[in-house]
Amino acid sequence: MSKASNNSGRFVWHELVTADPKAVIPFYGELFGWTTAEMDMGPGGKYTLFKSNGKDVAGSVAPPPGGKVPPSWLPYAAVDDIQVAVDTAKAKGGTIMSKVIDVPNIGKFAVIIDPQGGALAAMQEAKTAPELEGAPAVGTFCWDGLSTDDVDAAVAFYSSVYGYQSVKQDMGPMGPYHLLMRGERQAGGIAGKRMPEQPTAWLSYVVVPDVDAGAKRAENLKGKIIVPPSDIPNIGRFAIVADPQGATLALFKGAPDAKM
Repeated sequence: MSKASNNSGRFVWHELVTADPKAVIPFYGELFGWTTAEMDMGPGGKYTLFKSNGKDVAGSVAPPPGGKVPPSWLPYAAVDDIQVAVDTAKAKGGTIMSKVIDVPNIGKFAVIIDPQGGALAAMQEAKTAPELEGAPAVGTFCWDGLSTDDVDAAVAFYSSVYGYQSVKQDMGPMGPYHLLMRGERQAGGIAGKRMPEQPTAWLSYVVVPDVDAGAKRAENLKGKIIVPPSDIPNIGRFAIVADPQGATLALFKGAPDAKM
């Protein structure tokens, strides 16, 4: 595999996979202040865009026909060459959910399942978006982390496919955490499961002004609190919530002296 560019591995999009996006639009509108717009994708049907302060932050799409994909959030990470990423993933024991899809003026992508079952879409962008400078705004995605049974295998897999370097950090009682690096920039992280029943999955984080109030609001909107508001020392405060259909996200507010 050729050396990855500085853009490879950057999380560039997030997508809610659900058969009925209209049913959860009010939930995300009230929780994050998101508005929506519909795009006509031709044979692909309608695509729902979520917007924060007028800017596209996420989308929603129906699961593939006949598939058994539960409502869930799917992150996308950039790659330099989608076919190289797909071939590398297969060689390293991953599974490709479908053929490479080419979206005009957007890019080419494929959903890759790692050997332990985590799903991350690889995206070869038609045009590279500008790098975010400064802290992510309220209502936007700020982090993506994988929980898995086999941390070392996951680190090796994602490093091969997306070109990451990894840095291991001691998080005290929370155990070790592997930062996925794009050169000097942090892209995401990998950690071991904290609960046996926890699925191997990526979890995406959205910035909120108040984690405790956000978690309570999610519950009032017929969502569910999966992990109550908790502090990550020197990092910030977070909670994990599920929307009314069961798709999970984390709410996050950084600490003033955050080290990440």
